[in-house]
Amino acid sequence: MQNSSLSPHANNRPQTQGEVEAHYIELRKQHQTRQDGFAARKTRIGWALIVCLGIIVALATQAHHQTSPWPLLAAFAVLASLVPVHLGLQTRISRTERLLGLYDRNLARVRSEAWQSGNTGETLHQPGHLYERDLNLLGEDSLFGLLDTVRTGIGQRGLADYLQAPAIHAETLERQQAVKELAAKTELREEIALLGTSKFQQVEARFFDTWLDEEAPVFHPAFRYVLVVTALALVVMLLLGLTHAVAWPVLLPNLALAAVLQAGISMSLRSRVLPLLERVTRLSNHVQMFSDGLAILETQSFQALKLQAIQAAARQPANAVPLLAKLQSQITIVQQRTKEYFFIFSLLLAAGTQAAITIAAWKRANGAAMKSWLAAWAEFEALNALAAYAFEHPEDAWPELLPASAQPTFEAIELGHPLLTACVRNDVSLGDATRFFLISGSNMSGKSTLMRSIGINAVLAYAGAPVRAHSMQLTPLTLGASLALTDSLAEGKSKFLAEVERLQKIVQTSAGSPVLFLVDEIFSGTNSVDRQAAAGAVLRSLLVNGAIGALSTHDLALAELANEENCGLNVHMASPDPEDPLGFDYRLKPGVNTSSNALAIIRMMGL
Repeated sequence: MQNSSLSPHANNRPQTQGEVEAHYIELRKQHQTRQDGFAARKTRIGWALIVCLGIIVALATQAHHQTSPWPLLAAFAVLASLVPVHLGLQTRISRTERLLGLYDRNLARVRSEAWQSGNTGETLHQPGHLYERDLNLLGEDSLFGLLDTVRTGIGQRGLADYLQAPAIHAETLERQQAVKELAAKTELREEIALLGTSKFQQVEARFFDTWLDEEAPVFHPAFRYVLVVTALALVVMLLLGLTHAVAWPVLLPNLALAAVLQAGISMSLRSRVLPLLERVTRLSNHVQMFSDGLAILETQSFQALKLQAIQAAARQPANAVPLLAKLQSQITIVQQRTKEYFFIFSLLLAAGTQAAITIAAWKRANGAAMKSWLAAWAEFEALNALAAYAFEHPEDAWPELLPASAQPTFEAIELGHPLLTACVRNDVSLGDATRFFLISGSNMSGKSTLMRSIGINAVLAYAGAPVRAHSMQLTPLTLGASLALTDSLAEGKSKFLAEVERLQKIVQTSAGSPVLFLVDEIFSGTNSVDRQAAAGAVLRSLLVNGAIGALSTHDLALAELANEENCGLNVHMASPDPEDPLGFDYRLKPGVNTSSNALAIIRMMGL
């Protein structure tokens, strides 16, 4: 646990990004001061060790002249007391170096120098998702990369799930309360950052998934009892022989009998034991790091109901930490059994076989519970990552989450895109009065970015995070987007077919729940007449089902689809300067686009 003095603004959260940067600089400065102090003390202890060794060597060479061994023993005692101090300082230096690295990354993120974590989350993509690709939730330069400050692969999966699976209204409210409570807990984020033996150690969720999904072998209880008895018998008989309490001729037949019985059981179980030992070895330090994370979670005192529920899940049906400690102890035996210093004892005690039987029993008893613990940690890390984002973006607004009983609504003032460092903001109001925007305009004018801004901020809101807006309110909505579809040679599918299938899924989804649809250049692969008919049919189906959203187009004929009767609104994005049709200001303007940039494009091409 870090000293509270290292959090100068713990009770006074920064209100601007400039204050966030100053906060991080101050924390980094304090850790650097501690680092310098540890390094200086380590240097002094190092010199003291050298002096001690010199004294020991000098005394040893003069031992035959010494009448008393006490000076040499005293020197050894001082040396023995300094070594653990030196090692402890090295550990502190290593931990402080990791914290300095943490704040270097934090500052680079706040300064927009390195705002992506480097992890894309691609492996966590859900096939057939209705909007993940379209909104850049995962992948290069994605929302996941921006938010990914989690420590483990388990947490990465939790974060990806939060972004790809919106929750019901009550759950979303609880997430928001949890993120608000966690936002100021920089000390907690430091503790989590220090999990593991080094910053490079990672806990991949798939390791646990694979291990837990494999059925644990069942061993008859008699095997365990016989192995314990034979191991004890071998140890006792060897001690009796070595102490000459019993003659070896008397002991040897009994030793042989116990050894043969133990070896026979171990060999008979070998085909089931070895695969289990090989798989559990891959878990190695992962279990310890996971357990340490849950131990940190357990010590916290939370007010938010969501965080309390996560803590409770980590204790159900029994406290995870002591149970994981038992598992880790057996994994340690498995790891050490082949080491030179433990090999003989391992054979004598049948340590590998006994550990395998214990681990199999543990897995059968606690496998289902462990999945629950993993889910709890995944969710906690996701919330903590969103809290770090909230802390670093204090000027973003907390959205007002309207109940499901309200009319489908998405309203935002000064809405921007969180993945753009300098974004142009627009007001968006979709609801009873305006069911959808029909956005006209040329390429590069900002239509797609505006729709992505709508979608990605909705994702943030449902995840429990603040949004890039001055204010925002929305009801529970299922997102459906067609913004980034392409031809697929692998699937033998054209962009047009992919678009038809996606729109079909969005319409089908809207029949079961309110939908926020975002469609870019609808049916651009068809002629104007067919496009108008098909787009009109899709739009009518969505509106009948109560959906709200936005469509964009180059085809001005589609402007007829927006009218007072269906509560549609024509808006456009274009250059404000008729003399410079490519000088876009990315502002949303009322009405249909009337400007043309064909001549400007020709001039750009030098024709």
